[in-house]
Amino acid sequence: MHSTRIAWLPALVGLMCGLTAHAGTPQTKSTPAAATSTGTGTSTATSDAPKARKPLPLPPPASSSNVPQRAPFTGPAASRPLPPPSALAGVDIPDPLAAAEASALEESVQQLLSEAVVSTASKRSQRIADVPMTISWIPAEELEGTGQFTLCEAIQYFPGMECRRGAMRKAAVSARGLGSNYLSNRLLLLQDGRPLTDPWTGQFYADETTPLANLKQIEVIRGPGSSLYGSNAFSGVINMIQRQPKDLMQDGRDWGADTRLLFGQDRTWRAQATAAGRGGPVEALVSYYGFGSDGPQLFNDPKIGRVDTNEDSLVHQVSGKVAVKGLTLDANFTSGEIGRPGGHQISTVGNCGRCHYTADDVEHVQNFNASAQLDQQVTDNLRVFAQAYTFFKRREVVMENVFNEENPQSPLGKRRRIGGEARGLLTLGDLTVTFGGDYKNDLVNNPNVLPGLSLDDTRQDILGGFLDAEYRPLSQLVVSAGARYDKYMIPEKVWQARTDQLSPRASVVFHARPELTFRANYGRAFRAPTLAELAINQQMYAATLIGNGNLRAETLDTVEASVDFWPFERTVRLTGTGFYNLARNFINQEILFGSTSQFKNIGDARVAGFEAEAAAQVAAINSSFDVSYQFLDARALAFENRPERPLDYAPQHRIYARGRTNFGKFAFAELYALYVGERFDPGYQVNVDSGKLEQVKLPGYFTATARVGANVTKGLTVSVLGSNLFNAKYEESHGFPAPPLSLFSEIKFQY
Repeated sequence: MHSTRIAWLPALVGLMCGLTAHAGTPQTKSTPAAATSTGTGTSTATSDAPKARKPLPLPPPASSSNVPQRAPFTGPAASRPLPPPSALAGVDIPDPLAAAEASALEESVQQLLSEAVVSTASKRSQRIADVPMTISWIPAEELEGTGQFTLCEAIQYFPGMECRRGAMRKAAVSARGLGSNYLSNRLLLLQDGRPLTDPWTGQFYADETTPLANLKQIEVIRGPGSSLYGSNAFSGVINMIQRQPKDLMQDGRDWGADTRLLFGQDRTWRAQATAAGRGGPVEALVSYYGFGSDGPQLFNDPKIGRVDTNEDSLVHQVSGKVAVKGLTLDANFTSGEIGRPGGHQISTVGNCGRCHYTADDVEHVQNFNASAQLDQQVTDNLRVFAQAYTFFKRREVVMENVFNEENPQSPLGKRRRIGGEARGLLTLGDLTVTFGGDYKNDLVNNPNVLPGLSLDDTRQDILGGFLDAEYRPLSQLVVSAGARYDKYMIPEKVWQARTDQLSPRASVVFHARPELTFRANYGRAFRAPTLAELAINQQMYAATLIGNGNLRAETLDTVEASVDFWPFERTVRLTGTGFYNLARNFINQEILFGSTSQFKNIGDARVAGFEAEAAAQVAAINSSFDVSYQFLDARALAFENRPERPLDYAPQHRIYARGRTNFGKFAFAELYALYVGERFDPGYQVNVDSGKLEQVKLPGYFTATARVGANVTKGLTVSVLGSNLFNAKYEESHGFPAPPLSLFSEIKFQY
């Protein structure tokens, strides 16, 4: 791989994250080999590329093959060297760097944006132009460009996504204003299609204990995904797709490796090393990830002489994969130790995490994940996929005891999940049908449960079945619909209001012109109460939080419409999306008396919003730019004696901006900027003027991050990363300041 590619590709593939959030440019006509995403096709020659500045044609009719391009279950195939060209995998286009003319680069980018392949939206590979939902495709190189260490911190720089960090190093990711408290989550996290949500809290840990290691790309759905994925796919889905062994083997070699080392302030370091090889039909990969940091001293207080020394992290992960034809086995083990600082505030309203306010808590976490996946083409019309997976977690929190310093509390929680899925893909001409089912068995061993419950009661079995169909009556028109049924088997003494759920969806995509696409989508999602919301009984220093077995499941109905337009001979892309969400039976914590709170259904909420995105690829200056704006009107509707009010953590205005450029063939720069408007925190404080208790309103803030790098030799890149460049002072949660300006250096080598 030429070193110049490393400089160009972050600019090329970075454009895609801003542009593919609303899939919808028409496809170019391709050969049958190039139309598959199995990795067996070959790239077309440069002479076969569209002429400069010519509109791309409408999608062609279905090919004579009974297995369409969108058939495989796996993600984009590795038909190009990795990394960083991972974002181009699955798109057989001419090499953008092979031609000297800027027009050839521009044509390739246009084709990339039309032919990119995603697999999360329908549990089958689809061209982005045919996906009815709002979906983003974020290559690993883009996440790395943000200079962040956790999923929460990195993903907030991409349209529609929100990050909130609070007490005890907790991190919550949400989409479109439907935020989460720290004991639940309305967003589903997947790794290669299998759930990573915690069986006890329903949340996923978007902090240092979920490393961004060995990633190929991340696919993000903004909107309901329960028709395929069930509970927690409420406001969206994040699927972390990892590299396969073949992704590291380049230039026809039977082995490959890459490594990277980062270091910087606060004694921060990060090391990654991955190696892969092939022997006969067997391919294998092994990877190590390590991260350590003293962390920023966020809670120093010179007035009382306090120095915050509890922001430290030490995380190690080892992982491996073995692939033999259609069978893939993988496993990873993560061990983490992180300090859990408290904060200046203490509140039990809407954020139990803030109850932990002592300064010397430490969390020890061990995670083990393993899976086996089988993907086989049975006949010309039928493809089958099956997987089995397991997840074990051990979590011990050593909490400072303010009444007896020599006897700290040390609660231990254990979680175990065993699950599996089987699905088939049936292709009948212009009709494609995905059908299947999945099963999850969760067991939680947590001593902090309600009276009358034992450790064996906090368990659940979830059985789901789904059907999703796509029909193309015309080359310009794609119609699809689907539904999923979920049956919950939880002991009645844990969940007295237990109900099963049906989640339907329907959508249409219309390619009106080569440069104009419309799409409309309706979907219903749900979120069942988590075991913690149903059964927790935990005293946390000065506060107590208890569960509620009579909670009803949250539901969400969403209507969405969007348009993609490519003016100026397709050198600019404009996207507009409007959506309306109606959520029922919202679950949150409510004060019962004193400092005791309980989870309750607090009524309904509605979110109306608009997203506008614009992007341009300027080949003449080797640069790409994109900006997006989100407007939200998010309201909790009147309920009982409570009037209508704004939803917590749902700012009306949010702006994202990104730019990438190359300096000659040897250097590159990337800039990410974010503005977040005013929003309400669930905490309360006394107004010093009126003496009344008022809900906290957090001010807006602006922050930015950047990466500047150079290609020293073939395969060797050095870069400098900067986070919070303007040292902005802001809080994502009340009482918990964001980290200040940070600088790091990184060396990356690939062979």
